[in-house]
Amino acid sequence: MQHVREWPIRLYFFEEDGETQARVVLTASGGRLEVVGEALCEPGDFDVPEIGDEVAAGRALIALGGKLLGSGEADVADLRGTPVHIDP
Repeated sequence: MQHVREWPIRLYFFEEDGETQARVVLTASGGRLEVVGEALCEPGDFDVPEIGDEVAAGRALIALGGKLLGSGEADVADLRGTPVHIDP
């Protein structure tokens, strides 16, 4: 029988003075993970909030992936009793 899970991910954006912050919150059976990604508008660039959202969200999601891989490494290491490395 196929086992299906759902992990809700919420993405929040905060913008101020050419800086965008994306906060990603993942809720899973094991708890909650929260990470932040940022994007800054360079001096002289046009301030386009949608671009800041894309960059900040992308960075936050990459950070979330890193946290999940790190957690998986720690769990496998606990089971094996030796350090492990999981490639992204």
